[in-house]
Amino acid sequence: MSRFLSLFAVLVIVVASVGSPPDDPKFNNVVSVQAAMARARTLLIENEAGKAVDVLEEQLVKVNGNPQYLALLREAYRAYIRDLYLAGRPDTARRYLERLVILEPAAANDPALKPAVDAPPHKFVREPVAPPKKQALPAWKLPDLFAKKEEPKTTEAPKATIRLLGDGAATEDPFDRKNERAMPVAAVNKSAQAREHLTRGADEFKLKRYPAARVCFEQAYQADPNTLDLCREQWAYCIMAKVVDAMDQPGALPAQGPMLQKEIEAAIQMAPTKMLATGQKLLQAIEARAGLPLGGTSKVRHIGANKEGWQVTKTQYFLIFHKQDNDFAERVAKIAESTRTTMYRKWFMSEGVDWEPVCELILHPTSAEYTHMTGVPGESPGHSRIECDAMGRVISRRLDLRQDASGMMEAVLPHETTHVVLAGMFGSAHVPRWADEGIAVLSEPNEKVEHHRRNLLKHHKDGQLFGLKELMELKDYPPPRRVGAFYAQSVVLVEFLTQQRGAKVFTDFVKDGIRQGYDMALQRHYNMTFTQLDQTWQRQVIGNPVRLTGSK
Repeated sequence: MSRFLSLFAVLVIVVASVGSPPDDPKFNNVVSVQAAMARARTLLIENEAGKAVDVLEEQLVKVNGNPQYLALLREAYRAYIRDLYLAGRPDTARRYLERLVILEPAAANDPALKPAVDAPPHKFVREPVAPPKKQALPAWKLPDLFAKKEEPKTTEAPKATIRLLGDGAATEDPFDRKNERAMPVAAVNKSAQAREHLTRGADEFKLKRYPAARVCFEQAYQADPNTLDLCREQWAYCIMAKVVDAMDQPGALPAQGPMLQKEIEAAIQMAPTKMLATGQKLLQAIEARAGLPLGGTSKVRHIGANKEGWQVTKTQYFLIFHKQDNDFAERVAKIAESTRTTMYRKWFMSEGVDWEPVCELILHPTSAEYTHMTGVPGESPGHSRIECDAMGRVISRRLDLRQDASGMMEAVLPHETTHVVLAGMFGSAHVPRWADEGIAVLSEPNEKVEHHRRNLLKHHKDGQLFGLKELMELKDYPPPRRVGAFYAQSVVLVEFLTQQRGAKVFTDFVKDGIRQGYDMALQRHYNMTFTQLDQTWQRQVIGNPVRLTGSK
């Protein structure tokens, strides 16, 4: 502020020296606008975005299209909108979002300006259509991933206000709806149609009328593709419900199997954080009932026993060594291949890189045999080992898993396979421990992830959590007494950042964080400083036990 006052003094002296009258209206307007901008910048630094917006809006009639002023006003609106959502004032946040959209139309679809969907699962299971009598397996049931949640009560946003200008004249709020006359009529109509379809779709979804809701979401998307961000999780769930209904129809499988698989894969891509676990289980159900390869899995070949007595099974990207029957090996192969495909698509929007050499997957029958061959204590359910050359290229991939470990198929195998997928995808550097473990745990069933969510609050009370920047910059695992806190915080932080702008933005953030430092990467990808991230983390996560545990 002192630098600004000094500059202002110089401006006054210079202007006076050329004879400008001290009461020149144009001069006074310029000075008022500059003073407001300086005050707003200070308020933004102090995290007082609402006050910064008020200061800037008072000068609206004087700015005369000043680009620096408009850029600062957009920044203030963005910060204030996020603060309003965090404070539980969505109606007011939407009002200021409408103002921001006038200055920046693309902001209407910016996921950083929308609250994260907060809907823990509950026990409702859709009643299936009775399967045909010849069908050996029961109809697949789709869990309700959207718990009914009461909306917070908010007061109605105030109407457009009247401001007094410097000359005493009155003017209406320049951001009143009527000032949007310049927007093309066709765009307004499409936007209105999309909102109408979305509203109907949301109503149908609450009533669990998923076919009708799906049609509404499709119509909204056709009217305005930008509406996808507002309904992607509910729409994806409706797609899965459609597939479940189709599976129950006589004669649908195996004839429609490939088409149903594609629909499920599309639903997972639409909302990977919410739908990944359920989608994978549904793909497995389709495969089991139709005899189809899962998620693009190549043909499984059983080669037979090697000279050490291990049975060998080969797929496109895995060479599996086991001492079980072929059916068991095929189940392992399909889960491994499916996890590989899904993880590449989710985190890198890619079909994956060719694995050369392929990944060796050794299934040890007991903990004693696991320890004897690997030297790893038998308490471990399994581990992965990846070797890279000096350029960061993977030259060896191997998974060692205990066949007798609890949750080997549904949790340990996807977790360790995910580690192998991540290796080599961040350049020559190793994957940061927090991101590596956080992403891997999120490949496990939801009840496993919920365990870490619950532990986060416990470790917070015990004072064992890390600073967010400290966590990201850890070079290795922490001491044993803080390992539980490390896992809980890593999982929830990866999930939290992914919910902000998606999985691909998150992995791009990690890549840039490795190369350029996390301060710069955080500003680039999330438009936040670490101070702002810490504040948001405390409000949305640590201060919100309902979000973490689903109960007060």
